[in-house]
Amino acid sequence: MRSILSRLNGQRGQVLVMFVGIFTIIAVVGFVVVDFGLWFSERRGAQTDADMSALAGAQAYVADLTDTAGAFDDAVAWAVKNGVDPAKIDPSPVSKCTDGNSCIQVGIGNCYGNGTDTAMPWVESDIRHNTRTLFGRIFEHVVPDIELAVPDIGATARACVGSPRTAIDLSPFGVQTGFVTDPLCPDYGEPLSDCLEPDPDRPGHTRPVYGAVCILKTGAQNPGCQNTGGQRGQLTLGELDCEQTSANTLEHDFHYGAKAGCSVDQEVNTGTGNIIGLLDGLGDRLSEEGRCDQLFSTGHPGYDDFDEVFSVIGADPADPIVPSADCVFSLNECSITNECSDGHTHTYTPRVLDLVLIDQLEQGEQTATITGFAGFYVIGCVDDDDAEQTKADIEVDLTNIGPFLNRCDPVGAQDDILGIFVEKLAPPLNPGDPDPKLPLSIVLVK
Repeated sequence: MRSILSRLNGQRGQVLVMFVGIFTIIAVVGFVVVDFGLWFSERRGAQTDADMSALAGAQAYVADLTDTAGAFDDAVAWAVKNGVDPAKIDPSPVSKCTDGNSCIQVGIGNCYGNGTDTAMPWVESDIRHNTRTLFGRIFEHVVPDIELAVPDIGATARACVGSPRTAIDLSPFGVQTGFVTDPLCPDYGEPLSDCLEPDPDRPGHTRPVYGAVCILKTGAQNPGCQNTGGQRGQLTLGELDCEQTSANTLEHDFHYGAKAGCSVDQEVNTGTGNIIGLLDGLGDRLSEEGRCDQLFSTGHPGYDDFDEVFSVIGADPADPIVPSADCVFSLNECSITNECSDGHTHTYTPRVLDLVLIDQLEQGEQTATITGFAGFYVIGCVDDDDAEQTKADIEVDLTNIGPFLNRCDPVGAQDDILGIFVEKLAPPLNPGDPDPKLPLSIVLVK
C-alpha cells in the first residue's frame, strides 16, 4: 500500500513539474505575442509620424520650389510637435540617420528614385520610436542584474511635390488664354480678358489672375474687337473620352464634373448652341452646397463661404482666409459624394470648379488645345449688363463675398458666371516635374 502511495506522490510531483514547465512556455508565448502587438502598434505610430512629417515639410515647397531649408525645418518641427525628442533628431539633412536617431532628408529631382523626374522637390522622414517590452520589464524585475535591449522601431516616408500630368472631374468650360490678335484693335497684344495676365515665366502665354473677381462670359462671341470680352467656350469632355464630340451630357458634366482624363496639349472639342444647359448644370451643383457651411460655419447660413471651403497651408489660425494671388489654398474636407444613375460616383465641392484653360477659340474651328487647368470658386450668376458693377462691388471687400453669393437659379440666356480663380493644391494624379501651366500636388511615394 505504501509503495502505491509513493508512486502516486511521485507522479503528482512529475505532473507539477510538467505543469510548471507548460505554464512557463505558455506565459513566454503570451509575453512574446503581447510584445509583438506593442511593437506593431509602435510601428504604426512611427509610420504615421513619418508620413505627417514628410507632408509637413513638402508643404514648404508649395510656396517656394527651392526652399529646402524651410522644408527641413517644417518636417523637424512637425516631428517634435508629435512627441519625437528634438535631441534625437539629426540637426541637419542626412541620408542615413545617426544610430538611434530620427533624421530628415530633402532634395530636388529624382524623387521617385528611377530617373523619371528631374525637378520634383521631396522630403524624406525617418522617424524612430523607442519602446520597452512587457516581457523585458518583467524579466528585468525578476532578474535585476540583466538589462534587455530596447527595440528600435522606425518608419520611413517620402513626399514629392509636382504637377499632375492629367486632370479628371473637370468642368466642361474652356477659358481662352490667347491674346487679342487683330492689329486694328486698341487692345492688340493684350490678354483676351481682365481674368488673364501675361505669364512672366512663359513669354507669349497668359495665366489666370488669381485672387481677383472674374467674369466668365457665356454669351455669344462677336468677331473683331468685341471678341476681347468673350473668354468662354463650352467643351464636350465626356465620361470616358476627353475628345468626345457629343454635347448631350453638358448639363450632367457641369453638375458633377466629367470623369474622362484630360492632359495638357491635348485637343478637345468645343460645344455649340445654347449655353443654358451648362448654366443649369451649375445651378444643380450649387443647389447641393451646405456641407462646408455645416462643418466650418463662419458667416452666411446655407452658403459655402470662401473661408469655409478653403484653408491656407501653414497659416496662423487667426489670419483671415480671403482670395489672394499670394496663397496656395487647400480644400477643406467638406466635399460631397453622389452616385449617378449612369453608375459613376462623383466627389466634389459644389462651389469649386476645375476649369480647362485652352488656346484661343477661332471662328469656325471645332477644336481647341488644352494649355492648363485652374481652380475657380463660384460666386454665382449675374446678368451681363450688371456684371461689371457687381464685380466692382464685390472687390470693395473680399472678406464679405457672402451677400453676393447665389445659386444660378433661375438662369437667363444673358447670364455670366462670376467667381475667383484660386491657386489650389490639386489631387495627386500622376505628378511629375512642376509645370507653370499646371497646379501643384503633394504625394507620398513611400
